[in-house]
Amino acid sequence: MAVSVSSQLNPLVDKLVVETECNTTVTQNVLSGGATSYIFDADNSNNANQVAVLKAFNHANPTLDGSNSSTEPDLLFTIPAGTRQTVTISDGIYFGTALSFACTTGASTTSNTSPTNPVTVRIMTE
Repeated sequence: MAVSVSSQLNPLVDKLVVETECNTTVTQNVLSGGATSYIFDADNSNNANQVAVLKAFNHANPTLDGSNSSTEPDLLFTIPAGTRQTVTISDGIYFGTALSFACTTGASTTSNTSPTNPVTVRIMTE
């Protein structure tokens, strides 16, 4: 995985999380100990014929194993095939435990199929 977290000088956010290879391998515990996230940006332009679903978890070690024991995501964002989509949450959403996330091709909790090509995800948080 190619995940990075960098400090920002922007007065609106403190950190920018960038994952260039989002798939069903959960990017775990990116921001431990709590963070408020305001902007979720997912670039699915490398998958011209495939919808991607960004799943965000308020959990340090969520599972995404395709069974009923998979961790239920706290947020789901569907990204149409071949597009980039940005979702802004004006008051932010607080991940009190940790921020973890993954990308799949289906919205159900048991969906654990990776997009054919990785999705680039950017999350602005404080």
